[in-house]
Amino acid sequence: MQKYKTIFRIAADIIMVILLAWFPLWSIIVFSIAFAWIFAPYYEIIAWGLAMDSLYGMHSLYGVSAAFVIFVIIEVFKRRTRI
Repeated sequence: MQKYKTIFRIAADIIMVILLAWFPLWSIIVFSIAFAWIFAPYYEIIAWGLAMDSLYGMHSLYGVSAAFVIFVIIEVFKRRTRI
């Protein structure tokens, strides 16, 4: 089972790279939230925020900050809603 979780996580990372390259910002946010909900601690979301800042030149750390906030909210919410 662990093998399949690893494969799905790698597939999710590939999807995020594709989204970062060719899709609008709202799709990146939606998929980031979905993957953060599906996978245990989805630390990659912070890397995607950094990549978004680097690629789209937001001139600050809005992407990383938003990614960190999404990560923390999802992790807290997951722990409270799951048994």
